[in-house]
Amino acid sequence: MDIGLIDVDSKIPNLVLMKISAHHKNNGDKVEWYNPMLNDWDIVYMSKVFKFTPDYQYPLTADKVVKGGSGYDLKTELPPEVENIYPDYNLYPNMDYAIGFTTRGCIRNCDFCIVPEKEGRIRPVGDIYDFWDGQDKLKLLDNNLTAHNEHYDRILNQMIKEKIKVDFSQGLDIRLITPKKAKLLSKVKLWKQIHFAFDNMEDEKYVRKGIEVLKNNGVKEYKLMFYVLIGFNTTKEEDMERIKILQQYNIDSFIMPYKDVNGYNMKKIIKRCGFKDEYKYKKYLKNFARWVNHKAIYRSVKWENYRR
Repeated sequence: MDIGLIDVDSKIPNLVLMKISAHHKNNGDKVEWYNPMLNDWDIVYMSKVFKFTPDYQYPLTADKVVKGGSGYDLKTELPPEVENIYPDYNLYPNMDYAIGFTTRGCIRNCDFCIVPEKEGRIRPVGDIYDFWDGQDKLKLLDNNLTAHNEHYDRILNQMIKEKIKVDFSQGLDIRLITPKKAKLLSKVKLWKQIHFAFDNMEDEKYVRKGIEVLKNNGVKEYKLMFYVLIGFNTTKEEDMERIKILQQYNIDSFIMPYKDVNGYNMKKIIKRCGFKDEYKYKKYLKNFARWVNHKAIYRSVKWENYRR
């Protein structure tokens, strides 16, 4: 069979398509990126991550089209024999790192997050050897590895043993950092900064305590970065306060403007954040994110003086 793949909107190599490719190649099928001019396709697989991005805009010429991913729905899953397969890294010839999950789900139930509905409660699904085979770097996609104590220890010890440079791309949970977890984390070689989240002012005491625990157990501040959600349930004043708190510890913030993925009443959200209309709300989200995330500007220009 001729199998075509379409990655609609992934920002990184698409793990689902890599697994689908591996499965079909193991069955003797021909797998390529979809091009309507190249083949009479038997099956075309389309993967879409975000609801708010446009769908594939070109005609589809195939006997069967299969759509999946959270951009389409939260229920479609890969069959076990595909989900548990070693990914086809040849799909991305220039890719020099491994990518995958060792847990699925989360213990939290954040209103702005689709993970609880999509994946349920946290549970181990494997280890790094299911998708790593000697690469120098590894991008871990787990949503909250910190929430499973035994598996956290197991996975980090594997990373330490293999001396892999790691990117905890979805972040770790600062509220669950203990001295034991911090000491183990300090031994992991890092590819990128360790990501945490500071989503609400109610988490301030946990953020401060977690940072101190990390510092006291060998994790330096420059290795840390916090995602800061804005535009969901915080005011401009609370947004500024959170980045100032992180600044006190010389830790970088990365602003994450809220994008509606759960179909909420945006008028209520805009009002809750202290804005009178959608235009001012969206303008603030864009400008504040650009100011903070552009580190050279953030360090040299005050917010009240910033003009895009």
